[in-house]
Amino acid sequence: MAMPPRPRVLELRHGGVGSIVHAGKDVPSAIGKSRAPGPLALGREGFRGDTVADRKNHGGPDKAVCVYPAARYDDWLERYGHPLRRPAFGENLLLAHADEASTYVGDLYRLGTALVEVRQPRVPCYKPAAFTGEARLTLDLRSTGWTGWYLGVREDGVIGEGDYAELLERPASALSVLRLNELRYGEGVAEEDLIAAATAPGLLEAWREALRTRAAKTARD
Repeated sequence: MAMPPRPRVLELRHGGVGSIVHAGKDVPSAIGKSRAPGPLALGREGFRGDTVADRKNHGGPDKAVCVYPAARYDDWLERYGHPLRRPAFGENLLLAHADEASTYVGDLYRLGTALVEVRQPRVPCYKPAAFTGEARLTLDLRSTGWTGWYLGVREDGVIGEGDYAELLERPASALSVLRLNELRYGEGVAEEDLIAAATAPGLLEAWREALRTRAAKTARD
């Protein structure tokens, strides 16, 4: 049986803080990252030369690297009838041969010389919609689950375009990024599924709390 192709870095991006327009106001944002001229050093807080404007919701050890699947841009093109401005999601890494269905929280990868771990889905916010000018994008991210995900860094290293990701470990009973998005944002989710998911290995406390809160709301409804 043929093995599926390994995820591969197509684009590596970093950059400083610029601004986007939201609700008629300029808002600081580092979403508009530029292609790196070569491999970049990666540490626990992210890539060298990369910055974060909103430290409350982005960046830090559990959001050190933002990843987006390359094939999703084709999905958005089909959905909207026009390409999205890139990098629409402020991604550091654009990956081939990976998506939210094939990526699980807790997955441990050797990528370049770094050791990285999938920590959580990217929570949809207003900034991709403001950056791309596609007003529906925030809601559509939630309904499709095409959010991308964040990596944490277990071991510092260097990553470059063309590097392959080697899966080293996947926790038993881990949940995919897509499944977590379905549980958090989807329709008709069962209370027992939410409660069970909140105990999944590798899940951050913020996600556990979000799932427990939705389970309680589902029980009341």
